[in-house]
Amino acid sequence: MKKINFEKLEIFTDIAKTNKVEQNLKAEFANFIYKNAAGIEMHALAMKIYNSEGETEYNEKECELIRAASHSLAPFFIDAIENALKNENN
Repeated sequence: MKKINFEKLEIFTDIAKTNKVEQNLKAEFANFIYKNAAGIEMHALAMKIYNSEGETEYNEKECELIRAASHSLAPFFIDAIENALKNENN
């Protein structure tokens, strides 16, 4: 299980990864999954992310689905998801 807070996702603002900001990308990511991914698991994941409040636990399968969905987005978002999934506090 991993905990991810999509309301405070750490986003690097430069390729050197020396600067970062926290952004609320919960609705945007949930909408992306809802509009672009296929299957009931992705539908459930989109709804879970959209309805999440603060740190929310995601099981191993959900983490893999999150990772897969992120790979269709901008590199900064891929890095943010990878960072969240590798976070030692999870």
